[in-house]
Amino acid sequence: MFKYETPPWGARLICFSYFIVSFCMLIAFYTYNNWSGNSPVIFKYVFLMLGLVFLVPALKPGNWKGWVYFSADNNGLSFPASFNESKNKLSLGVPWENVGIIKSETLYGNVRGISIELKISKDDIESHFGEVDRTNKFLGFDQKRGDYFVVAYANNAFQRVSSVVDSLNAIKRQNL
Repeated sequence: MFKYETPPWGARLICFSYFIVSFCMLIAFYTYNNWSGNSPVIFKYVFLMLGLVFLVPALKPGNWKGWVYFSADNNGLSFPASFNESKNKLSLGVPWENVGIIKSETLYGNVRGISIELKISKDDIESHFGEVDRTNKFLGFDQKRGDYFVVAYANNAFQRVSSVVDSLNAIKRQNL
């Protein structure tokens, strides 16, 4: 079984980094009068706001565990229910015969990532990728290639894009 994921240790590392940034911003807020000189007081409150903005996700327990974007096995690809959805929602399973081209390509903002073509129904698109589909329509991006709906994932820094593409294509070849 293959998982494209942010591992639990990576999620904790990200949260710890957010906590450090928050801590620095809050220290800057509390010591502002000692080092600011003639700077406007509004900057003091900017440090407070930034400190709180970084502190909230750092302390949220749900962010400490890893998350899986999708997984692959001999049956096909499986996309878990959205993080915001209820726990009883089922994941979306797409058999290999309904998976098109899997490749590395440049995504929005010149970021390398993985694109996967899926032959899925409108209902599946709406229930599992609805927010992404609406956002991309608003931004003018077309996620359709022929009969396929295209999902894309930017590099998650914990897995190399090229090795993920190679692994997924190998699993797909073995099962078609």
